[in-house]
Amino acid sequence: MKPLLLFLLLLTGASQCGDSATALDPVSDELVVRSGTSFGMCMGYCVKRLELAGTKAIFTQESHIDKQRYPTKSCQRAISQEKAMNLKSMARFDAFQRLPKRFGCPDCADGGAEFIELQLGDQTHRVEFEYGKTIPGFEALVRDLRAQRAEFDTCN
Repeated sequence: MKPLLLFLLLLTGASQCGDSATALDPVSDELVVRSGTSFGMCMGYCVKRLELAGTKAIFTQESHIDKQRYPTKSCQRAISQEKAMNLKSMARFDAFQRLPKRFGCPDCADGGAEFIELQLGDQTHRVEFEYGKTIPGFEALVRDLRAQRAEFDTCN
């Protein structure tokens, strides 16, 4: 009787460990993706940022100059788990962190600037590039993030 009771206790304990591992959301790991645009010689909402963490998306718009007339606006939405997983697969943090911090001349002659920043745990790497251009090897990620930012243009 005692061996059977001991076996059942061990089996119950082992199944508890398995449940906690499967309860994790596969998208909400530590990867945070930030993306945005800015224009230095601009009136109005000249800075736009999108932060994606798991299935949570936060879009923020700010002014460089007139913060009273153009107060910071922010809105939040959920993105599908499929979109989040696709984004995560395009991010490739190891390859991204080897990129230079700047491509071209972002916001020179008021041409505008874009950026993508990836954060994995306590490691962060940000790449700035000219508005409308792309990051070599990460064209699909740039395209996807632009599309997701565009979905927030109605954020009030």
